[in-house]
Amino acid sequence: MDITKSQLSISHLKMICQLERCETVKEAAQALFITQPALTNRIREAERRLNTSLFYRRGRKIIMSNAGKRLLQSAKKILEELARAEHDISRLTDGIEQVLRIGLPHYASFQWLPKLIQGFNHQHPNIELEISSEAANQPLHALFNHDVDIAMISSASSELELDEKNFKTHCLNQDELVACLSTQHKNANKSYLIASDFLDETYVTNSTVPEKDREYELFFKPESVIPKKVLQVGFNDAIIELVKANVGVSIFSRNQLKRLSYDADIKLIPLGEHGLTLYWHLVYANQPLIAEPAESVIALLQN
Repeated sequence: MDITKSQLSISHLKMICQLERCETVKEAAQALFITQPALTNRIREAERRLNTSLFYRRGRKIIMSNAGKRLLQSAKKILEELARAEHDISRLTDGIEQVLRIGLPHYASFQWLPKLIQGFNHQHPNIELEISSEAANQPLHALFNHDVDIAMISSASSELELDEKNFKTHCLNQDELVACLSTQHKNANKSYLIASDFLDETYVTNSTVPEKDREYELFFKPESVIPKKVLQVGFNDAIIELVKANVGVSIFSRNQLKRLSYDADIKLIPLGEHGLTLYWHLVYANQPLIAEPAESVIALLQN
C-alpha cells in the first residue's frame, strides 16, 4: 500500500469527525466555520474520490454509511496522532528533544509521582515526561497501539509473557488486593474473606468493566460469584467514604490505599486464606530512544 497516494486530505477527515457530532450538514458547517454549500461540496468530493457513499439523508438529518463509519474510525486515529505530533513538535521548539508518554491505570497509586518527575527532569532535562490520562482504562492496550511509550500495569504473575522483540518488561514490586469494609460491617472481624462473602453485598467500584488481573478475574470469576449490586463511583475517595458509612464494600490494592484517606473506621481484610498477591510491572517499547529513559524511570521508582 502506497501511503503517498491517499485520496483524501486532512480537511476531509475533520469533516467526517465533525459530521458524527452533528445531526445536520448546516450544524457541521457552522462548527467547521465554512458555508453549508462548501461542506456539501467537500462531502461530494470525498465520495467521488472514494467512489462510494459516505452518508445517507433522512429528511434534514444525515446518516453515516458503513463506508463512512470505517473512514471515521481511521480519521479519529489519524487526527489524534497528528495532534500529538504537533504538540511534540511545539515542545521541541522550547528545547525539549523528546516527549515520553506514560500510561497508568486508574487504580494505580500516585504518591511516587512527584519524586519521579523531579528525579527524571534532573537526569533528562531535554525529555519531557507526560502522564497520559487517555490510557487509564487500558494502559497496555494503549502501549500496543503506540499511544504511550511506557505502561504501568498490575498482574497476578511476577513475569509477563510479551513479544520480547518489540517490548521490554520489568517487575517493580509486589502488592496485594484486600477487601475494604466498615468496622461496623458484619464481616469486619473475619481473618479473611472468600468470594461468597460478597454475594449479598453492594460492591462499590470505579469501573463496572471487568479488568484483566484484577478482583473480578482473580477473585470473583473462579468461584462464579457476582455481588448482589454493583455501585459505580468515579472517585476512589468517594468509594472510601461510602465504605466507611457501611453503604457497601470494595476491594483495593494496598499500594493504592497508601494515598487514600482512610482511618480507623475502615477495616482491611485479606482475600482468601493465603491472600491475593499482585505484581506491578513497567512495560515499554524496545526502542533505543525509549528504552534508555525507561530504565531511568525504573531506577527512580525503585530508589
